Amino acid sequence: MDFDSIGTATVELLFREVTTNCGTHAAQHQWTEQEIAAAQQRHPEQADVLFHAYDLPQLTNARLCCELLLRAHCRELLERVATGQDTRPGTAVEVLLLTHRASRTAPLTGAAVGLFLRMWKAAALPDPHRHTADLAHYEASLAEDIDRLETDAREAEQHDQRIPDPRPECAGEHLGQPVTCRYATPS
Repeated sequence: MDFDSIGTATVELLFREVTTNCGTHAAQHQWTEQEIAAAQQRHPEQADVLFHAYDLPQLTNARLCCELLLRAHCRELLERVATGQDTRPGTAVEVLLLTHRASRTAPLTGAAVGLFLRMWKAAALPDPHRHTADLAHYEASLAEDIDRLETDAREAEQHDQRIPDPRPECAGEHLGQPVTCRYATPS
């Protein structure tokens, strides 16, 4: 299989499929709130921590205005918050955007295409044409190179300021509703 010849075209096609619909600023806030609510359902013991992580999925790239990408970006960051992982390294979506930008400058190597497909799958983005089925071929022959690229890309897309506030202000209400919150200030 000639990895390089199919790579850049596949990256461009997949990217075009999901970035066609950008939302308004209000819609982006709504998507973020919905992803927080879903994360709170998955991790009820961390519901208050997740509520106060609202600013964490800040838009780090203009392409994140696309609903599918923003939601995947939010899900990964919120999962990191809920499980106590480092939120600074680039998300799968940020690595996708980095790889896409690179594909517009020069043809991608086989390892870079493998990285793109790995991140697409990690972000759980739709794949109606089953492009990620090719990932197995890339992983079989280029896994170590893809691993190195992933480490480098996540580091390149790292946002050192993207850390949860260790002590956010809270009046014991979330969205106007009284709650039990570990950050609530006694009145």
